[in-house]
Amino acid sequence: MFLLDVRYDPETCTITKWIKDSRCTPVREVYYPRAYISLEGKPDLRHLITSLPGVREVCSEKKSTFLGREPEEVICATVDPGSIYVTASMLEAKGCGLYNIDLDPVRQYLLEHCLFPVAKLKGDDPHAIDYEIPEFTSMNLSVLPAKERGIVTFDDPIRSIISGDTVIEDKDEAEMIGSMESEIAASDPDIILTENGDSFDLPYLYHRAALHSIDLQLGREKDVMLHRGARSYFSYGRILYKPGGYLLSGRLHLDASSFLFREGGLPGLVDLARITGIPLQELSRLSPGSAVTALQVNQALHDGVLVPWKRNLAEHWKTAEELLIADRGALVIEPEVGLHENVFEIDFASLFPNIMVNHNISPETVLCACCKDSRHRVPFTDYNICERRIGLIPRVIKPLVERRMAYKKRIAADPARAEEYEMKQNVLKWLLVTSFGYMGFNKARFGRIECHESITAYGREILLTTMELAESAGFEILHGIVDSLWVKGRDPEKLCELVTRKIGIPLELKGEFRWIVFLPNKSNGTGALNRYYGVMKNGKLKVRGIEMRRSDMPRLIINLQEAMLKRLAEAKTASEFYTRIPDAIQVLRQYTRSLLNNEFAPADMVFETRVSRSWDDYRQFNDRAAALQQYRQEGIEMQPGQIVRYIITDHRSKSYKKRVVISELSDENTRYDSTKYYEYLMRAAESILLPFGYTAHRLDEMMKGKIQWNLCEF
Repeated sequence: MFLLDVRYDPETCTITKWIKDSRCTPVREVYYPRAYISLEGKPDLRHLITSLPGVREVCSEKKSTFLGREPEEVICATVDPGSIYVTASMLEAKGCGLYNIDLDPVRQYLLEHCLFPVAKLKGDDPHAIDYEIPEFTSMNLSVLPAKERGIVTFDDPIRSIISGDTVIEDKDEAEMIGSMESEIAASDPDIILTENGDSFDLPYLYHRAALHSIDLQLGREKDVMLHRGARSYFSYGRILYKPGGYLLSGRLHLDASSFLFREGGLPGLVDLARITGIPLQELSRLSPGSAVTALQVNQALHDGVLVPWKRNLAEHWKTAEELLIADRGALVIEPEVGLHENVFEIDFASLFPNIMVNHNISPETVLCACCKDSRHRVPFTDYNICERRIGLIPRVIKPLVERRMAYKKRIAADPARAEEYEMKQNVLKWLLVTSFGYMGFNKARFGRIECHESITAYGREILLTTMELAESAGFEILHGIVDSLWVKGRDPEKLCELVTRKIGIPLELKGEFRWIVFLPNKSNGTGALNRYYGVMKNGKLKVRGIEMRRSDMPRLIINLQEAMLKRLAEAKTASEFYTRIPDAIQVLRQYTRSLLNNEFAPADMVFETRVSRSWDDYRQFNDRAAALQQYRQEGIEMQPGQIVRYIITDHRSKSYKKRVVISELSDENTRYDSTKYYEYLMRAAESILLPFGYTAHRLDEMMKGKIQWNLCEF
């Protein structure tokens, strides 16, 4: 028997465990989550707590209120979920410290009962590498509206429903919905798989069913907590949009477009659900950072440490000089712009996570009060690190690093399961990448800016040491960024072994380039930190930072750069590369001719741009603002973080109707602005050929026949 899913109904305070054996059955139990209150010298408030609305039981427990602190007596209260925030706000106003307030009741229940998702109910270990999982039955579900052109809305009727291998069509809409329900009930799948099900298929189906007074049920029981609201949020300098999640009872709805499912598939999700304790449906809709936070919270609670409701760990006071020294980020070495032959790329395996583990970086260990004279000091900043205890963060990160390394080894050792292990290690990679960023995130449960500064300080020292060792071994450093170096020299494997022994973190040979081109910043000509292209020894083309790597560029631009690079990639040496430049320019000439003759399909001209604000907030009229206004005209209010798709039809026009056409309203007769797309073609070609003197202006003159060129220029 396996634990398929766990759901909580806050109205009835009931936990429902769905147990999968020969069939899937629910087991219910009344459960009230626990909140903890530190009275902080206010013992008279204990009687007040017992009288507050929703409080059922009160007792005293010994718990630590922060990492590294000794346990103290706190109040433990079981509270009705519906009143927990009202109760917490009242106690906060009285000056009480509040803990575990916003922890998910399902997570609390699982931790208290030593359970985890997809667990075998007897004798299972969440940290096992080899484990048994049930044989999931699954069904693909998608729905097609009757409207074939234009913007589809929930008001458009259903044309067909694809349920597993069955296509339901040519019926009354209510009959189609009923047939779909019957098909699902008969197949009784454990998993319903959709593509964009959260953003369209399921909300559309529920809306159409409601119009026919059909109480649609896609789960094994009436769906509880069906919908979780959509929201826009800010992450790493971008506004992103997250659609609401549609969760089912007794059956898992997995949206294949979600990030974690896309990166790890079902094997990666199952593996992550087991170690984080987050049920699969919820986990598939979370970010890697939320998964890392869950692991940290699990470890803290296991250690008897409470989780503060509102993070209030202030940054240590620093002088301007101390801030300048500490807040420097990782080390980057400006690349040598141009073409280089026989280049090696070497890269540290999980550098920042390994730094956290090897150097005991954690909020309670960096600048700890117990080891001010510690011999373990952070380079550059001279922060002391605790010598008496291993911090929470290293204890969370170390098993992740080891787990990922184990899966990477199995990829080569067990080819039959290589795809499964690849998905599992890939999703763990994203957790490790995120774990560093969350140390400096001001809302992270266990983040601290001094930890972030310490990690980057160690990173700078490690990269400097590696460069010194490489140069002493006769290597030429061409470029370096955070945890990677591009070098020229002999026997890179020997260099990797030397650095690994010296640093204690594996340095790996990522690949050897026949040739590589480091590109300049167009604004000042200096080397761009992460813009290059090159051909590796195995013939594979590696590209970073140019337009074809951007998701917002039209297919026209992507296809142009791919075609130009394909010609250049035929070169096996630097000298051959130069002879291929005319071929690449000839590709540009062909694309230019086709563009000006209006031979490209409108679908090749679509920009996909993520908007950072709503239409009312735009102060400058541009292509995005025009597209947003068109969507609004069609009754669609786009939210910050959503993607708008449009074709530029008249870039000079001040009319939103003439400047662009949103892709949903375009057809084969849509005429694009060839002059504006011509500018994009020149810029895209310039991105590839700029190190060799080909600016957009020069390429423009060549396309128009104003200048002549020949190989003598090289």
